[in-house]
Parts: sequence; structure tokens; C-alpha cells
Amino acid sequence: MQSVAIFSDNSTLVKLWSHALISHFDIYTAASIQELQGASVVVLDSQKIESNKELPLIFSSHPAHFLIIGNGWSENKQINALVNGAAGYCEELEPPKLLIQAVNSVLKGEVWIQRHLVPRVIGTLIKMKPEPTQTLDSSKSIESSELLSMLSSREHEVANMIRDGKSNKAIAKSLNISERTVKAHLTSIFKKLNVSDRLHLALYIKDYG
Repeated sequence: MQSVAIFSDNSTLVKLWSHALISHFDIYTAASIQELQGASVVVLDSQKIESNKELPLIFSSHPAHFLIIGNGWSENKQINALVNGAAGYCEELEPPKLLIQAVNSVLKGEVWIQRHLVPRVIGTLIKMKPEPTQTLDSSKSIESSELLSMLSSREHEVANMIRDGKSNKAIAKSLNISERTVKAHLTSIFKKLNVSDRLHLALYIKDYG
């Protein structure tokens, strides 16, 4: 079983989340940042961030995936957390089934956030991310170029629109195809490029497209 740490000072929420996850994961409660080290996923109470503004600094460097759980967190806070390296956000009273789904998703390297926020996260990350330089690993660049050459011309069009933060609906309208066809193209693109979701695809195309 994958190890999931619950990081919260709220005993009621700890019990709630533990009960929801215990049959699917190896659950433990962490009392400090140091105790998060062995976890694959950290279920993080948003109040821990509110009381320690430095906490998001560890998101991108820590080996665990951070799933933040809050109570009506603003969209800007959610986006900021994702930009800093968190794997996702969901509400604290989500049904157990949805919480399990969220943890499984971030374990697979996917991003768990409201779909309508994805373009904003992509846009923010791309603005922050520097242009590729000559110091970029040459073997990785060659490999990525080879993978990109496997995409069809239509898949290239779809991938570039994802990079620009377009929704499936907007892509379908622009290319005069159905949203179902867009989803089919994305499934094929994800498989060919070995990326897990549209956020990682956008960053991949930014670096190597």
C-alpha cells in the first residue's frame, strides 16, 4: 500500500480523512514536516499553510505529492498552491469516494483541481517558466523531439492549443471537430509523449515544442 500522511491540527478532520482512506492506503498522522518524509502523498490541511506561509516552499522539492484540503479556499489560493508545486486541491467535506479518487490521481502524477482553473494554472506557469536555453539536457531534447515527431498534424494543433490554455470546447470550435474527438486526440498525445495530463502537456510543449 502507498503511504499517505495526514498533516492537520484538527482532530475531527484527521479522523474524517483517515476513515475515508484507511481501507485503500497506509495512513498515518504527521506532527511535523520531518514526519512527512516517508509519505507518497501528504493530505494537507489548508490551515497549516495559513499558519505557516513558508510551507509551500517545500512542495516542489519534497518527494511526496501534496493534496491540499480546505474550506472554501479562493481560486487564487488554489492556483498559487499549484504553481508552487502542490498536486491538487479539494474541499474538506468531499465524499470519501472523491477523496480516494483525488489521492489516486496525484499518486499517478496527475493534477487534481477544478477543470475551469486548469487554463489559468497553465497560463501562470508558462509565464513563470523561462525559455529553454542551450543548457537544456541535449539527450532529453533529442528524445523529446523524436516523441513530438510521432504526433499527427492535428495532434500538434491540439497540443499547441493546450499550451495556450484553451479548453476542449474552444479547441473543438476552432478546429471544427467534436469535443469527443478532442478528447481522443488528447488521449493519444498523452500516450505518445508519456505525460499524465494537460498541465504537464502544456509545459512539455513549452519546453520542446
